[in-house]
Amino acid sequence: MFYAHIIITGKYRMSTNWTSPSTLEQYAEDESHITWNSTDVSLILSGTSISTSLPLLHIARQPRNDITMKTYFLRASGFDFKNLPDTISGIECKILMNRGGRITDETIQLCLDENLIGDNRANLEVHPEKVYGSNMDNWNVANLNRMIVEDPTFGVVLRFQSHPAWPHKTTPHIRSVELHIY
Repeated sequence: MFYAHIIITGKYRMSTNWTSPSTLEQYAEDESHITWNSTDVSLILSGTSISTSLPLLHIARQPRNDITMKTYFLRASGFDFKNLPDTISGIECKILMNRGGRITDETIQLCLDENLIGDNRANLEVHPEKVYGSNMDNWNVANLNRMIVEDPTFGVVLRFQSHPAWPHKTTPHIRSVELHIY
């Protein structure tokens, strides 16, 4: 009998091209959204997870008043990139999380100086590991360069929501957030 073990999170991360944040901050545009229990970056660096304080809820009340809950925004910044190229051709963001089959993206967007920049890459897929962008995708950020990427306020803003198609009560658990610069 053979067993395969692939370790993909925490201090045993296989890829050296991916970089984790040193800072996580949460904020909300509306206090009725669901907060994160912790912003202790060591939890995702160790492969543990960060969850919300309450489950997200989706209740369909057709034909009006659909309740689809959202999380607070989570800003990941302070990435310590090594060996950056002089010309940035693309950025990838990898998120590993337990979505309970019902939590989807609301915002997956780059940030600089607490401002959202470029395109929002959110989609409705509920895969536990998702990669956004590519080696040739600058997320539609004008004049993307090494100075922007090296700025300690550069990062990615995340927010999740209840999937609008399935009624549920589910708690998201983020295991890792990483960026790769090409």
